[in-house]
Amino acid sequence: MKNDIIAKSIFLLGVCIVIGSWMISNGMGKKTTTSRPVQHQLLTETELVNYLGLSKEEIQKLTELDDEEGSYSSELPHIKIGSQFYYPKSAIDKCLINVDLITIP
Repeated sequence: MKNDIIAKSIFLLGVCIVIGSWMISNGMGKKTTTSRPVQHQLLTETELVNYLGLSKEEIQKLTELDDEEGSYSSELPHIKIGSQFYYPKSAIDKCLINVDLITIP
């Protein structure tokens, strides 16, 4: 009878070790990421149209304003690479916070 109890105890200990190992391996296999998806820092003209809810023509009017001296200024912060305009998202957000009333003819 004593041998029977020892055998059952050893068997139960083995089952517990197997179940515990299985639970630990499952917990280690699941990697939860709490990071947010990467967002672009520079928006293309199309992305800016969607972001601000303006038309492409309105964005173009705000990007290059004729200052009547033969050069252009801009109401929107942007970077021009080749013929493509890119708009820094953080600068656009700051611009929107500090915006004065702009009238475009």
